Amino acid sequence: MDLPSLTTLAVSTSTNTSVNNTLLPSATDVPDFLIERTWLKAMLISLYCIIFTLGCTGNCLVVYVVIRNKSMQTITNIFITNLAISDVMMCLLAVPFTPLSGLLQNWVFGEALCHIVPMTLGVSVHVSTLTSTAIAIDRYFVIVHPFKPRMKVFMCLLLIVSIWIISVSISLPLAIYQKVSWVQHEDAFICHEEWPKDTARQFFTVTSLILQYIVPCSIITFCYTKVSMKLHIRARTRIGTGTRTANRDELEMKRKRRTNKMLIAMVAIFVVCWLPLNLTHLTIEYKKKLPEGRYFLFVFFIAHVIAMSSTIYNPFLYAWMNENFKKEFKQVIPCLFRGGSGHLNGNASQYTTVDTQNTLVNRSPPKDRNGCGNETKALYDKEQGKVKLSVDNADT
Repeated sequence: MDLPSLTTLAVSTSTNTSVNNTLLPSATDVPDFLIERTWLKAMLISLYCIIFTLGCTGNCLVVYVVIRNKSMQTITNIFITNLAISDVMMCLLAVPFTPLSGLLQNWVFGEALCHIVPMTLGVSVHVSTLTSTAIAIDRYFVIVHPFKPRMKVFMCLLLIVSIWIISVSISLPLAIYQKVSWVQHEDAFICHEEWPKDTARQFFTVTSLILQYIVPCSIITFCYTKVSMKLHIRARTRIGTGTRTANRDELEMKRKRRTNKMLIAMVAIFVVCWLPLNLTHLTIEYKKKLPEGRYFLFVFFIAHVIAMSSTIYNPFLYAWMNENFKKEFKQVIPCLFRGGSGHLNGNASQYTTVDTQNTLVNRSPPKDRNGCGNETKALYDKEQGKVKLSVDNADT
């Protein structure tokens, strides 16, 4: 992803100065097409408010659902939780500061946030793409090479820590080369990038684009292509000798297909949402001069809104395409609003995951008047032929 552009534009006041005097048009070149149109500003602010609200609540709900239920803590779901955390971080920092600094035409948040906001935004986007790549690689080994040892939870957590360390390291220049400047003729402060050389900035731009967009997308495309081919081959082959075994394998195949469709949709949404903002920056970075400067601020905000909207789609995608997330959401939401109108019926929820070692089935009994209940877990070990039961309180 082209982070220098994103963070430079996201925290600068865009129309009243330029980055290194070359990237953005000056105030004398840009009539206030956006600033003078109150209805347009109101529309953009409303969109940002919707993104902020849905992005924070939806992704926090995803994190809570995975943390509260051990049966949801699969390798894929742990990676999904990491994605949700990075999206929350983006909502808290990128979404509010961008419209405020751009529409106010003044950076009023101080020197510290001028360094923190762009770096945090860069970290968030890097974490999202690297985590999506890790998910794709994990699915590749699970489906294409099913007899190889699966990734353990400890290794998954270690990989997530590594992703954050790498993301912070790559994004560090975004904090180092930020500064707050006073523009006297505009009577305003600006937060902008100031690199020692233009070549250094361009090198960082191209490197970021390769490491965070081209390489991950290539790996993800390869992994999911191989996964789809493998699932297609399996679908044409009769699996299992008995009727019950065949039915079980068919259900498992459908579940894996649905999961992979959801993961592919996640990646596709991310790539499509961030494409306009990347193209906007590439135009600025290499053309140096904007052909339609009077519309630039408006075009930038539209591209930025589309990019930020990528944070709100995933929770809806999980609820739509993943039965376990859907059932957990239905349980959790009434618990968060006890005494409200939301109330679940008495049907038991069931989650099933199948691997070569054991089968885990979670059953929840009828809910109490608050829509919450106890959770019963049954673990069947095929090797020992035993069933272990445990009861957890959903309120704890």
